[in-house]
Amino acid sequence: MGRTADLSHGVPAVSASVSCMDMGRLTAVIDEVNASDVAFWHYDVVDGRFNQCFILGDLLYPYLREKSKLPIEVHLAAEDPEHYIDVFSRYELDYVAVHAEAMKQPERIFQKIRAIGAQPVLAYRAETAPGDDFVDLAKECAWVLKLTVNPGFSGQRIQPHALEHIRTMSERLEDVGVGIPIQADGNVNVQTVRTLYEDGAGIFTGGTSGLFLKESSVQENIERLLYAALH
Repeated sequence: MGRTADLSHGVPAVSASVSCMDMGRLTAVIDEVNASDVAFWHYDVVDGRFNQCFILGDLLYPYLREKSKLPIEVHLAAEDPEHYIDVFSRYELDYVAVHAEAMKQPERIFQKIRAIGAQPVLAYRAETAPGDDFVDLAKECAWVLKLTVNPGFSGQRIQPHALEHIRTMSERLEDVGVGIPIQADGNVNVQTVRTLYEDGAGIFTGGTSGLFLKESSVQENIERLLYAALH
């Protein structure tokens, strides 16, 4: 069984986006995140087809695994998630986020993730509204990952319909008593995090606009994000 993220119910948390790190200072940034209140790593794998860019592969993963004790969420923005589950199955895994848009047989994929000792996470693109099967799928997962921008291109604004989707997801989960958190991924910063939190997100993926800011430390930025979410 993989590592488990320390997520207290109702308390907002921040994850760290690996693809937004300064790769020229890789070890130093990993050490800084390890010493902070980051809840887990967010490790994007984008295949160039599901989204029009390529991000990370599996080569960095074992190094990150070795250098950090934090859990890692592997986010598969891929048209063939089963292939990438097979690729990553050679490593110890904690969480694997798979997109609803890419799953023809969700239960089969969730079982495959559990079989390698990880927990599934249900992911949605920014433009995708939760379907009729949303609650049934979410019940099988550790949390829901909602993209608020298109992955791979920094500087984007949060898409307004993504906020609407988060509100809908939160309401539908609450209606049936499913207490799993919703993770917002994209353009999370002190200006946007309060709205995301009010709309129902409880986990915030920190990247270039909110967590890895050159003028302040990772821990300082986490504290600012969490304060902004709650006030």
